[in-house]
Amino acid sequence: MEKQQYGIPFAPGKSEVVETVIVNVSTAFFRDKIKIGTDAGHITLINMQTEDVGHTLEKYNGRLLCITRRGIAAMFEHDCNDALQFAITLCQDAALRERRELFKGIGIGIGYGSLCLGTVGYKDLCMPLMMSETMDTVTALSESAQKYNSRILVTGDAMARLSGSKQFNSRRLGMIYHKSADISEEIYDVYDGDLADTKYSKMRSRLFFETGVKLFLKGAYLEARTYFIEILKADRNDAAAKQYVFKCDNCMADETDDNEKKYLEIW
Repeated sequence: MEKQQYGIPFAPGKSEVVETVIVNVSTAFFRDKIKIGTDAGHITLINMQTEDVGHTLEKYNGRLLCITRRGIAAMFEHDCNDALQFAITLCQDAALRERRELFKGIGIGIGYGSLCLGTVGYKDLCMPLMMSETMDTVTALSESAQKYNSRILVTGDAMARLSGSKQFNSRRLGMIYHKSADISEEIYDVYDGDLADTKYSKMRSRLFFETGVKLFLKGAYLEARTYFIEILKADRNDAAAKQYVFKCDNCMADETDDNEKKYLEIW
C-alpha cells in the first residue's frame, strides 16, 4: 500500500488500523486563546509551538499526527518509554524556552490503543482522517491535567507497556470512565515533569495518596478521606487530594450516583 508520511494512505477510501502510543500536548494557549475566536495571528503562534514540540518529537522518534483546537497530537509506534521521555523533556524544557509563554499551563496525555488512519475525498480533493477512542482519552487527559496540579497523565495500558518503569516517578491517580465507549481506565500521574517543589511533595506523599485511592475505590470513603486530609496538611496545594476530599464528602452524603462514585472523571 502506498503511504504518505506517518502511515496515512494516499488513495481515498483506504485505511489501516495500528496499535500505537498516542500523545496529546495541550497548553493554556490552546485551552484559552484558540477557543476565543478566529485570529490570523494564532496560526503563527501555533506554528511556533509546533516547531518546539516537533524538535523534541524528533529527538525521541515521535511522529506528528495533527494539530487541532485541543492541542498537538503525536504517535510513538510501540515505545511508551520514548513517549514518556518526550513528555518529561518537553515539560522540563518549557520554562527554559525562548517562547516559554506558549507553554504555560502545559498538560500532556499519553495512552496506548488503536488508531485508524485513512484518506477521504475525491480525486485531488483529499484529506487525512484519524479516528481513535484513545486519542479522545489522551486529549481529555491533557486538558484535565491542570485540575490535578499535574503535567503528565498516563493511562494504565500505557504504563503497563513501559520497560523499566522504575526509572519514572508516578502515583496512581484513580479511575476515569467513557460513557460513549463504556470503557473505564486507570490513570497515573507521572510527576517527573513537574516543578521541583511539586515533584518532591508528590514523592513524599505517594504511599499515603495511593492508599487513599485504594480505599476510595473500595468504598471506604471516611477512611480514605483521612489519608487525603493528612496529605493536605503537609501540602495544601495538592489539587488531586482536594478533589478526593470533595468526592469522599459527596459519596458519604449520597450525592453521587452509585455507578459513578468510583470515577475521578466521567466523559
